[in-house]
Amino acid sequence: MRIAALFFCFSYFVTVAWSQSIANVGLEPSPMEAFANGLGVHTIYSNEVGRLDHNGIRAVLTALVIEDSSLPSRKVRGVRVDLSKSGFGLAPMHDRIYLDEDATERTRAALEEIADAVANDHSTTGGGCMGAREFWPLYNWPWIKYHELDAQLCGDSKSSKLELFGRGKRESFQFPNEPPASLAAILARAMDQVKRH
Repeated sequence: MRIAALFFCFSYFVTVAWSQSIANVGLEPSPMEAFANGLGVHTIYSNEVGRLDHNGIRAVLTALVIEDSSLPSRKVRGVRVDLSKSGFGLAPMHDRIYLDEDATERTRAALEEIADAVANDHSTTGGGCMGAREFWPLYNWPWIKYHELDAQLCGDSKSSKLELFGRGKRESFQFPNEPPASLAAILARAMDQVKRH
């Protein structure tokens, strides 16, 4: 009886902790998104650095530097990710995600972590999905509350797909046979560009 009660209490605690940790996931705009939507903020540098395309599903990555007109010394550098999906008999879907320098580096490292884990396993994901700890809400990272880019690789050694989604959003954008390392390289290229502006 005591074991059952103890198990129930533990299960309840885990369920409450889980629901609290995921309740706030992606609800706040990222720091760069909040800045970009502020009054007097304008773009001083913008360059498309890469895109992924598959059957009406698209991810466009743009190196971006924005500044506040009233405080020109206040600039934010990073990457804008535009995810879109059209066709499929549904209304078009779109998500715009802003990653400042820290978020871009964190996302790049997470994508490389996924690529390394899959390479070391030699089986892609064994039919499931492989993510990275940077995207996992139960770690209670300070950035988990922000609307940023999450990714995972799903499938097996014969067929895999890179899934991208805005944190806190339900819709995923899938790119078959796209390695996470190629997206990581695009993010690195974007950061090289914005550091010069």
